[in-house]
Amino acid sequence: MAGNYAVIESGIVKNIIIAESGYEYDGAELIEYPESVFCQPGMFYNKADGLFYDDKEYSKINSKN
Repeated sequence: MAGNYAVIESGIVKNIIIAESGYEYDGAELIEYPESVFCQPGMFYNKADGLFYDDKEYSKINSKN
C-alpha cells in the first residue's frame, strides 16, 4: 500500500513523495509519516520523536512554539 514518505538527506527533508512500501530512494533515507504529521521540504527530522521541525534545534513545528 502507498504511503507518505519524507526523503531525508543529512537530517533534512529534501522532498516528500508518495510511494509503495519497500520503495528505495538512492542516496537518501525514506521516513514514512502519517497524514496527521506536518512535513515539508526544508524541515529537520528528529529521530528521537519521529517528528519534523522548522529548526535544527527541534523547537518549532510549522512555526509554532
